[in-house]
Amino acid sequence: MTMFRKLISLVSVAVMGLGVSFSWSAEQAGKQGPYEVVAETTSRVTKVIEEARSYVDKNPQRFYDEVEKILADVVDFPSFARGVMGKYGSKRYYDTLSDAEKKKFRERVERFTETFQDRLIQTYAKGLLAFDGNRIEVLPLAEDAVTDGSVNVEQHIYGNAPQPYVVYYKLKQSRDGEWKLRNVSIEGVNLGRTYQSQFSSAVRRHNGDIDKVIENWEVSPEVAVGDESDDA
Repeated sequence: MTMFRKLISLVSVAVMGLGVSFSWSAEQAGKQGPYEVVAETTSRVTKVIEEARSYVDKNPQRFYDEVEKILADVVDFPSFARGVMGKYGSKRYYDTLSDAEKKKFRERVERFTETFQDRLIQTYAKGLLAFDGNRIEVLPLAEDAVTDGSVNVEQHIYGNAPQPYVVYYKLKQSRDGEWKLRNVSIEGVNLGRTYQSQFSSAVRRHNGDIDKVIENWEVSPEVAVGDESDDA
């Protein structure tokens, strides 16, 4: 398996949370903190995966749709996508535009969010079915963990290597109090920044034509990490 495909498979599991080893009580489930969000998502996705093995070859779109229903509840795709767009999805850039340009900005952000979500789910859903790891564990938050604003939840993926792969989920609390996934880092690879670098490279390749960047967007986390952003 190439490093690229291995990353696809590992991140698939990291994002979807398949097979995570966890312990949580009914009381904890009602709180829906960052750890609980990961745990509940795990339970839902595991059921979908088990059912999908009987139909996915004939109807893969059904599988993608089922996975999307789950992830739409826990992943903040609009914020994730805007972070990936870097400057072209930032409020600072938006404030410099004319009214007509602001309208195009909003349309592009909406269009890219839909494209980004669709490509991400299809790519990682495929990798998820192919994953052959042995065990995954989500580590509970420390008792003194600060849960104001954003939180990193650590996950260990055990495979054939002596040491587990280490994954960090970045979750942020929305205004209504719900915890949403904003980014994932695996073995030191920050996906938000990686995708942002991919987006920036595409902007240069298409001579600044953002519409072409969106039209030709593919999920390929193999580009070098470059540009950084607080949103990524």
